[in-house]
Amino acid sequence: MINIQWQQISSLLKEVYQEQNIIEYFEEDENYLKDAFEVTEKLWEEQFNKIDKLKIIMISESPLFGNIQRYIYNPNTPTSVFFHFKDLEAFLLDDRQTIKKPKTTQEQKNMMFEYFCKNGFITLDIFPFALNQNHTKIHYRKMSKKLYHQLLKITTETYLMPKLKLCLEKSNEHTHYVYRYKRLFDKTENHFEKVLNQISSIEYKIDSINGSNMSLDRNKLKRLLRD
Repeated sequence: MINIQWQQISSLLKEVYQEQNIIEYFEEDENYLKDAFEVTEKLWEEQFNKIDKLKIIMISESPLFGNIQRYIYNPNTPTSVFFHFKDLEAFLLDDRQTIKKPKTTQEQKNMMFEYFCKNGFITLDIFPFALNQNHTKIHYRKMSKKLYHQLLKITTETYLMPKLKLCLEKSNEHTHYVYRYKRLFDKTENHFEKVLNQISSIEYKIDSINGSNMSLDRNKLKRLLRD
């Protein structure tokens, strides 16, 4: 597995806080962000290690995390619009089939994880920082375009590139890279694609699977899985 050092990316973020003249908020924010990073990385690696070959890599921004540690791979937090339990039906071969939803959050999540592994599906965050408007001084939704792209740039070599290289070890020409939200596809201005092209000999076509009203386009996901 990769060994991404929190201290290295934390130091880069500290410089940003200094530049933004908000260094007095860094220590408290960093405590939260470090905890979020360590929890989510551990859960992500556990899921990744269960997959032999990747079919779908779904690109996202970062976990919301917060007080309840909301994250798609946290079995103790409920599903969300990011990936509803109902979205699992995209993995069914028979269009007439449905999936019965278990009663508890843990049962729902464990079933999701099984479908994810069986179908070579994993999410990949482009940022290592779970910036959240309730917990950190800066957050993705309201930061300037300049700052957003600065964070993309400074975390490329220390975070995104190592994670991508790891995914490429389980990828081939049939693997699909898709953005969960089209707004992220637009907002990052081909940053992800440029990084991927630097380290991959395969030229992947990258798309989004955003449906209407923030929902996931299950039909599109189903087509990609069957491709």
